[in-house]
Amino acid sequence: MSDVWQLVEAVNLRPEAFGGMAFHRERGITLEVDSEAYRFLCTYLKPRPLPPPDHPAARLVPQLVRLGFLCPAKTDLERAWSASNEPEQALLLPSGDGFTLSAPETVHLAITTRCNMACPGCYVPRSSAGPELTTAELRGLIDQWAQMRVFQLAVGGGEPLFYEGLFDVLAYAREQGIVPHLTTNGTLLNADVVRRLEWAGVAQVNISWNGPWDGWATRPHVTRALQLLLGSTLQVGVNLLVTPTLLSRLPQVLTRLQTLGVRRVTILRPKPPAIPSGTSMAWYNASRLRRVDLFRLRNILNAWQGVLELEVGSALVGLMSDIDAALLRWRGVYGCAAGRRICTVWPDGRVTPCSFLTDLCAGNVRRMPFAELWERGENWGPLRDPVALPQGSCIGCAIAPQCGGARCVARYERGDLSAGDAECPQAERWAGVHRNDRPLAHLLQL
Repeated sequence: MSDVWQLVEAVNLRPEAFGGMAFHRERGITLEVDSEAYRFLCTYLKPRPLPPPDHPAARLVPQLVRLGFLCPAKTDLERAWSASNEPEQALLLPSGDGFTLSAPETVHLAITTRCNMACPGCYVPRSSAGPELTTAELRGLIDQWAQMRVFQLAVGGGEPLFYEGLFDVLAYAREQGIVPHLTTNGTLLNADVVRRLEWAGVAQVNISWNGPWDGWATRPHVTRALQLLLGSTLQVGVNLLVTPTLLSRLPQVLTRLQTLGVRRVTILRPKPPAIPSGTSMAWYNASRLRRVDLFRLRNILNAWQGVLELEVGSALVGLMSDIDAALLRWRGVYGCAAGRRICTVWPDGRVTPCSFLTDLCAGNVRRMPFAELWERGENWGPLRDPVALPQGSCIGCAIAPQCGGARCVARYERGDLSAGDAECPQAERWAGVHRNDRPLAHLLQL
């Protein structure tokens, strides 16, 4: 009898104009495939034998098994494999050019602007333009996102633990098949809060660290919060906003995190304020990472390869330019995807392409269905134009369509969303300057 296999229950499929996407809810991995490969995935929603070795889709099998998308089915079913089987209804591909997804992969929900800290460079306004979305309104939004097959919900703030209905919102997202994540400053965490986060089915809790190195001593809540989380069943991560000051001590910070038991660290890059003020502009200009800093950052990340599970934020995907663009797309790795793959919903219901392009508002979920706001993407035209790829230093870069630099940085530097990232270290490579840097393939856990 032939071995029978099927997609694991934790995999969500969604059709797109280019083919489709597969998201592993437990491993947090997104794959993008063409229409033929998507058809293959859909046929394995039900148990069936593997295709013969000479079938075009057979090459996918080892990778799907290794990444945990395919598993042996517990059934004695035996059927002949046939490519002529009727595809699942999920195969009906939406219209579009494929540059912008039919729905966000991840919705970033700033659930409140309330916060008990004043971190330097915070992009969140201190007050909301209107009343916060109620728990009932958020449940209605989650229903809309589930219908659109949104994969993940990243909840932040402000400090999200100030929102009274937070745990119900997180649990409801999980019930509807959307994987919830939470980012917090950690000050309000205690044993009861951690238990409620476990109950709500949160996939990962990230502690944000935006302060200087000395803050580990002056703000013991960070250590306390991490110890509480690491003693739970929750996945734990730390978001490090790396400024030149922190960069000079980054190895020591990573060592400290490793000593505490942290395994997952996300490296973030300072971004300019959407609505500049004297204070915010002064902070950004003093804290931004220049090209030489990004070279240093790359070397540090290489030195920690395999020691910690390191990830980089979308504004640092340019550090991966030695990785084949097709592989980046296969693994769903993109740089700036504001308004194309992600968006941000603010406490008062406004929808913007990301948390930093807050002046480009598409509308409000209190006045229009989310799906219509996403499809229309008012004010997001330059972000969604596949022809208006980043120019300048990005021209000639092999991964420009996957990376795109940071659009908010480009606009701040040159007044143009389509401009290249002036500080990207790969610009020297495309200008003919040879660098003997190792690729950051380990950030994909390949």
